[in-house]
Amino acid sequence: MNDTILNSYSGIKTHQFGLDSISNNIANVNTTGYKENIPEFKSLFATHLDSLNASSALSNDRNFGSTGASNAISTKNGNYHQSDGEFDMAYQGKGWFIVGPNKKGNFTIKEDGYEQDQANYFTRDGSFSRDSDGYLVNSEGYYVYGVNLDKIKNGVFTSSNNPDNDIEKLAKNDLTPINIPQELKFQPVLTSKVDISINLNPKNHFKNAQELFLDAKGNFIEDKFKHQDINALANNDEEPLDAAIYNNITLDITQNNQTQTFEFKYGNKGEANNEFRTIEDLQKIIKDKTGLDLDVARDKNKKPKIPLSLSIINNKNDMNISIGGKIAQKLGLNVANLAFKKGASQDSDPIKIPSYSTSTEIFDKDGKKFLLKSDYFMTDNGDSKTTPPINQKWEVKTGIYDFKAQVLVSKNPIIQTIQFDENGKIIAKPVDIDFKENKIHYSLSGSKDYQSTNLPYEESKLTQVTQDGKPEGSLKQVRVDENGIIYLAFSNGVTESMGRVGIAAFINDQGLRKVGGNLFEMASGTLNGENKLLSGNPILGWNTDGILKFGKVMYKYLETSNVDVGNALTNLILMQRGYSMNAKAFSTGDDLIKEAINLKK
Repeated sequence: MNDTILNSYSGIKTHQFGLDSISNNIANVNTTGYKENIPEFKSLFATHLDSLNASSALSNDRNFGSTGASNAISTKNGNYHQSDGEFDMAYQGKGWFIVGPNKKGNFTIKEDGYEQDQANYFTRDGSFSRDSDGYLVNSEGYYVYGVNLDKIKNGVFTSSNNPDNDIEKLAKNDLTPINIPQELKFQPVLTSKVDISINLNPKNHFKNAQELFLDAKGNFIEDKFKHQDINALANNDEEPLDAAIYNNITLDITQNNQTQTFEFKYGNKGEANNEFRTIEDLQKIIKDKTGLDLDVARDKNKKPKIPLSLSIINNKNDMNISIGGKIAQKLGLNVANLAFKKGASQDSDPIKIPSYSTSTEIFDKDGKKFLLKSDYFMTDNGDSKTTPPINQKWEVKTGIYDFKAQVLVSKNPIIQTIQFDENGKIIAKPVDIDFKENKIHYSLSGSKDYQSTNLPYEESKLTQVTQDGKPEGSLKQVRVDENGIIYLAFSNGVTESMGRVGIAAFINDQGLRKVGGNLFEMASGTLNGENKLLSGNPILGWNTDGILKFGKVMYKYLETSNVDVGNALTNLILMQRGYSMNAKAFSTGDDLIKEAINLKK
């Protein structure tokens, strides 16, 4: 047989192999996640023709035919299109989703190898769905492997209340089938810790003074009243006194045709300098200098009048009195030449105090809602100009109430004082509040993202609440972020991670073997006399922080086939022409043999 037939026959076989590969690519042009094959050829064998000219500088090699060298996998990404499937996802970058046939299986990726209880497969087809048992599966029914945080037991989701621990677990390397039951319930979580951040503006949100100075039984709290900073009061028009600016009270007392004038100023230098700061300071300085008394206005039964107001009382001899000054004007206490008999009193307008209230939902172990309510009253406006500076102080009264805020649930309200220093930094110790045989650790200094403030240019507000309690809920939605972490959203407003989709990468994707169904498997072979995985060991797709290293997951997207139709059709024509030309060479070789045989005739 002449070499022409051998060469052309191998060319026909080789181009048939190319046609088969390309036609398969075209057949899978709309197959989700399909990776096209690239047929490559090589010479069958060759020899050196020493008989021609062994010493020639030109090549005397002679080649015989061709054969398929490889049918390589194209690792380029396909295109990505949106999908409506609840669990559809695509992976962009280097890596593969992991699936397996065993729902009780385990696949562990180590730095120097891997362990598996069953055969596992790898795919770029992310058209996943949920089977009757709640397991994520692909179209072949193989289970999708990933990291499970073990929060789901018997159809109930139990919150870990430890996001940092969740992040650590999401970086682990033990992969098991992912299960998300359809009828998933959220287990209520008892509130044990509440952190809030607030802004307390000392110049808005005022309440009548009796809210601070009368107890629950209506008794007047004398000591609290006396220690109240004058500059932490407001008038009935809800205007702060601003005693640091509107800072004086004057008294003109006329007796026996003799008039004495007294002026007292708001400040820190004490009685010797006719300065006062608290109500007690003002009471003492007025009593010592004029003999008059300062108190809350009282009725004939000596009980405080509601709403509370201040009153100057004459317990001495008859006199005429004029009350002036900017503080007196703000309080409505000013009079001119008033006949002030013994036992008479002059009342101010009702006084108010800067205040605010916050209510935070908390939950018992059954998920029932209660309110953690705090009322804030400013007792000292502070002074940053003194040495040392005087901190701004607020009294906080906190209790736990039923959800309608009508019945006190905690044993007794907790009363504490919080402060803001000259830089606006809060000083507040956490407190423990009794709650149904448990305690709630309550902090006013700040939440997860914000610190509490006393900014006068912002409204008093509850900025953020961070707490560990949660009510009961049912599963409403599933979403997957770009790192493949699966979040479950419940009807109670809680969204929390339950695990992640497994991603594995390989040093040599060409070493993977197609097994049908858009799946690939790891294959072993002998290289340099050593049996090893052709693809190399699997590599975990994320780093120690749980962040994907080689790509990202696209939720509600699917990856199309990466077949380039234009190139495929062009290559199909090239393969067809190569096949035809080799067929022509084969027939030519056959004709020459026939002609040689006929020479004997």
